[in-house]
Amino acid sequence: MKITIIADNREKSSGVPALLANSGAIVKMDQLFVGDYMIENDIVVERKTNTDFVQSIINGHLFDQCRRLRKTGRLPLIIVEGNPFKTSSNITPKAIKGALLSVNLSWQIPIIRSTGKEDTVQLILMAAKQQLTPPEFIRRTGNKPKTKQSRQYYLIQSLPGVGPAIAKRLLTHFRTIEQIILADAKLLEKVEGIGKAKAKELFGFFRMDK
Repeated sequence: MKITIIADNREKSSGVPALLANSGAIVKMDQLFVGDYMIENDIVVERKTNTDFVQSIINGHLFDQCRRLRKTGRLPLIIVEGNPFKTSSNITPKAIKGALLSVNLSWQIPIIRSTGKEDTVQLILMAAKQQLTPPEFIRRTGNKPKTKQSRQYYLIQSLPGVGPAIAKRLLTHFRTIEQIILADAKLLEKVEGIGKAKAKELFGFFRMDK
């Protein structure tokens, strides 16, 4: 499956878009208003060198970027190339740790460190593959997954009391969403993790008048 990535025009000089293309991805250059890379229109990636990351903490731009990343409604990811604790800046390690925690916990944006451009390319490609072919866990966001199986898992997880694991078991057991809907409570109980109460709740959910 070909991976399509939109790279911001300003990233061309970094060499990362060329490395992505050489790795088999379809890379399109464009002007992105948020982030540096858009993966399959689902994931927005902000790439920073360790120096850029530290500087964004000092000048206060980091949290503004986090705000804009969150507003896209897509899955945000920040990749930091190199060690942010080893730069020429005199910023304290405590300040860096605080920023890392804030981005991860308060803004709920994962930050992944890479060793360099080649490692960044591998991380971007891995993120793309996991989003396109998720094995079990489908994170429910404002953007629906693209593959048929992903959309099925996404829909099933909207049912009351159904998480990623049970969604996978339901679809594995019944094979189609239609069969899940038609199943009576006794049949639903046969799925691991669904007891009598949950089976009754699901059975009733499909047959609510309004």
